[in-house]
Amino acid sequence: MIVEDDVRASYLLESTVNQDSDFQVLAISESVADAMLQYAVFQPQLIFVDITLPDGNGIEFMRRLRKQGAQCDFIMTTAERETTTVEQAVHLGVIDYLVKPIRMSRVIQALQDYKAYKQQLLNQQQVNQSDIDMLLRKRALKPERDTPKGIDATTLESLKALLEQQQISEFSAEEIGVQMNVSRVTARRYLEFLESEGVVQLVLNYKTGGRPQRLYRTVLNK
Repeated sequence: MIVEDDVRASYLLESTVNQDSDFQVLAISESVADAMLQYAVFQPQLIFVDITLPDGNGIEFMRRLRKQGAQCDFIMTTAERETTTVEQAVHLGVIDYLVKPIRMSRVIQALQDYKAYKQQLLNQQQVNQSDIDMLLRKRALKPERDTPKGIDATTLESLKALLEQQQISEFSAEEIGVQMNVSRVTARRYLEFLESEGVVQLVLNYKTGGRPQRLYRTVLNK
């Protein structure tokens, strides 16, 4: 749904959204009152909403829907650039914020990001820290980066191959260090990186009679 009283912005949004076969504009409203009625009828999953409207503002519209328990997502479209306004929008859970004049390319990017976000939630019942970071835009949804400082790509691939070949259920950094001929500290650094990537999972063994032992377990389908 589009909540926008600027005809040009509304037309740009509608035409751009409808070009993507995964989306369809169900309703267009030019006021808060009409938008509330339209939402009740169509129950849209995603709403593009302006802030300045003839009978109120988009922030209040989103707040009213949230109080009703609406399970929709919002993308803000506005000329407002004040940090206080952006902060209010973020508090209400907007997934994107488009500054006018709106560019078609930016709308397309917002739609693609939204599809990737929903697809990731749909495909996984549980997420690891890396997945959460991507969902919260701590890094790009499809990151293109080299391994971080202290992680050699060749050594990392050797470790992955070792874990895949040996099919060990649980292992310690010491055991991996011995097999790879590296120190326990180095092995642990690589295992912690693989944990952040969701390849291995940290488990604690409390059956040691003292301080729990840090063990790692490979995660299936990684």
